[in-house]
Amino acid sequence: MVAYNVHQGKLCMKGTIRCGNCHESRAEGNVCPSCGASYCYISLYWNKKQYRFWRHPQLGDSLIFSTAERQLTVMRSQIDAHTFNPADFLPRAAKERLLENKLLDWLSQKEAEMNRNELSFGTQRIYRVYAERFITPLLGKLDVREIRFEQLEWFKDNLPARLSLKYRRNILNALHAFFTWLKRKGIILETPAFPEIKGDDAQVRTAISLEEQLEALKRIPEEHRDAIEFACETGLRVAELCALKLKDISMKDGTALIQRTFSGSRLRETTKGKNKSFIPLSDRAYEIAKKHFERHLKNQVLDFSIHENFLFLNPVTGKGYRMDFLRKIWKQYSGLNVTLYEATRHSFCTQIVESGADVLSARNLMRHADLRSTQNYFHATPKRLQELVNRRGKISSLPERNLNENGR
Repeated sequence: MVAYNVHQGKLCMKGTIRCGNCHESRAEGNVCPSCGASYCYISLYWNKKQYRFWRHPQLGDSLIFSTAERQLTVMRSQIDAHTFNPADFLPRAAKERLLENKLLDWLSQKEAEMNRNELSFGTQRIYRVYAERFITPLLGKLDVREIRFEQLEWFKDNLPARLSLKYRRNILNALHAFFTWLKRKGIILETPAFPEIKGDDAQVRTAISLEEQLEALKRIPEEHRDAIEFACETGLRVAELCALKLKDISMKDGTALIQRTFSGSRLRETTKGKNKSFIPLSDRAYEIAKKHFERHLKNQVLDFSIHENFLFLNPVTGKGYRMDFLRKIWKQYSGLNVTLYEATRHSFCTQIVESGADVLSARNLMRHADLRSTQNYFHATPKRLQELVNRRGKISSLPERNLNENGR
């Protein structure tokens, strides 16, 4: 039964009792007439939110029809008196198990991991955005022990349609990581089955040739060109490029130690792959590094160590470059419809493979743990593919066949 009441001209739903198994509305009786289940819950839409109450607020026991009916009567009287608070009808343990509360605990742990440099600032920030904008508003009032595939599928279907498939998958992946944590903590016995988001809207990556790189670099303002050209020569991620310091460059060996990165605006003393490795500098990359090394030496102040300085300084700010600034410069001046990441890292991988490097060498230069990652960065250029198909030779002209009278 669903009752309604009018308060100040607004229609207010007064709740209904439903079967805890098949979710059919219950009007009377000790068991559900549809499926025979005895336990039930109260479904209530109040203050623009949907609530489900599964347990007795004092005893904590699962609701049966008689206790649910008494509880719903009290709720309705409080709604009429404008004193209703849904939190008053949640057992203490159930309040603690509300998804919104456990999610805060999980986010606190993620923040602690970030402070110990075990998790990137960017990842922690994304988790918090997912929680605040999507997960808590839709699932926050549910007991984590009561969430099943049905609720998760409803959550998936009610994510904003404007979000890309990839973004929605990422939200579900974060939610799955949260439930995995709940299981490890012993809060839930099993991780519920998760719905699948079908379809593919993955961004198609591409690479540009060395000639295209050179032409684009000519259009980049000279004061910012070295940093971007260095990324083209080394295949560094933009975050690693910005984090590169003088102490990481070995002018003697012609190498660079890649050991830190930026995560958002925060500098992390680790890389995306959580490893530290040396990369060889091409002749041009060495020239650029030497030029900036000497510039730092020229501007050195007495008794001040320059080795902690970033290799590339933004002449506009006098400080290290920020990733967004370099991306903006590339987009504004390059004249190409490719991202800076494609023009540097993707193109670097493609160029070294097409120049004859074997895949294992390419993987080492890209610093990938998995060869499949390297394969994702290789994009054969049309010119290279054309060379390959022409290299196989030509088919000699076939003699014309005489058609018979039937045209066969």
